[in-house]
Amino acid sequence: MAAVVALLCCAGAFTASGVWFFRTVQGATAPARDAATAYLDDVRAGDHPAAYARLCDELRSQVTEEEFARARAAEPALGNYRVTATEVSSSTGSQSRAEVTVTAAGREQVLILVEEGGGWRVCGGI
Repeated sequence: MAAVVALLCCAGAFTASGVWFFRTVQGATAPARDAATAYLDDVRAGDHPAAYARLCDELRSQVTEEEFARARAAEPALGNYRVTATEVSSSTGSQSRAEVTVTAAGREQVLILVEEGGGWRVCGGI
């Protein structure tokens, strides 16, 4: 009987630590994933000013909003997409970075995001 109780306690502790780990990972990746999907939703809706506003400072210094809108308008329309992976990394003294993998129209694409100004901004793979 004591062995069963010990086993149940260990199983409960293992489950609790698994839930904690999942929530920790989810909490770290969700903001980047949400920023990527907001950007993609803006692109899909044709709201180029909103999509442009979600770009990092580096990209916005390289392309004007008008150039960005022209380039997006010239591409095939974005249909349904699915986020298949999100990885967040950071190093001491460096900007946090995320890679969000998206599948759309049978094609996989990786959006690069950086943490900037308190939020996540798309900074590559657009």
